[in-house]
Amino acid sequence: MNARSRALGTALIALALALAAPARAADVDPATVNAARALAEEGLALYDRGEYEAALDKLGRADELIQAPTIGLYAARCLEQLGRLIEASERYLQVSRMQLDASASDVFKAAVADAEKAYNDLKPRIPKLAVAVRGAPEREVQITIDGKPVPPALVGVSRPVDPGKHVVEGAWAGRVVRQEITLSERNETAVALEFPAAPPKPPAIVPRRAGPAPDTTQRVFGWTAVGAGAAGLIAGGITFGVASALRDDLIGLGCTERVECPDTPQTRDKLGSYNSVRLVPAPALIVGGVLAAGGVALLLTVPPASSSTSKSGGAAAHAWISPWGAGIAGVF
Repeated sequence: MNARSRALGTALIALALALAAPARAADVDPATVNAARALAEEGLALYDRGEYEAALDKLGRADELIQAPTIGLYAARCLEQLGRLIEASERYLQVSRMQLDASASDVFKAAVADAEKAYNDLKPRIPKLAVAVRGAPEREVQITIDGKPVPPALVGVSRPVDPGKHVVEGAWAGRVVRQEITLSERNETAVALEFPAAPPKPPAIVPRRAGPAPDTTQRVFGWTAVGAGAAGLIAGGITFGVASALRDDLIGLGCTERVECPDTPQTRDKLGSYNSVRLVPAPALIVGGVLAAGGVALLLTVPPASSSTSKSGGAAAHAWISPWGAGIAGVF
């Protein structure tokens, strides 16, 4: 825009504000109208210099004081120059729908017509972006574009966005997926937020109560049986020896080999003692032998430890008994 067109534009806005009597101007005092005119002129001057952010601020303030199509038109143009195409299109549409009185100035009418044309020209330039979700229920995922929430109803649906770089994030079940995308004007694309499948949970480990290993239990029973059997064999051997000594004494006192004795005080005492012990050796030896043999069998069938193996290739044991004692000998 050259100097002449800028001056003409400024004059048009000033003329419109001064003479057109917009809808709200009738209720505004002259000082406010004058201030709005000054803000509009400053905004247009900044626009012509390419200072669109500052121009938008001035024009926005003027529009708050007096709503005029000319001010709204240039505010929309500022937004367009700043790349905020969505806001610009909405502002153009707002100006194009302004209802003017029949007595409205040609400047106002031209501004409304220009806004409508600008809206139609800008609309196809706005890029569109669709955000899809994979690996998660899409209505449970919290999606944001540049930090702004996306309504669940718009998930998977193309929606207008401004051109440039955008950050798309999705949060679900404590996980966050992030993608960056750059869109140019008239571009329409889609991105998919992929939520990888969660790793399967390891099976719950139920601790088992500590207890003796099977082989340990078998060893305990085996040695217990061997010990009890040895005790029985020893008891049987001792009582057998005692009974034999008493029998020899009785024979020396005149008793027969079948222990048939004469009735004397000496034989009666010895015979009573002999009868008390003569029946003990046989049951003791039998029970002791059975227990000892069972214990040995348990020890011989204990599974060998996996960490070591006997050099002889296995265990061996044998029981022994004599008039002087009994026991177990072997290698385990």
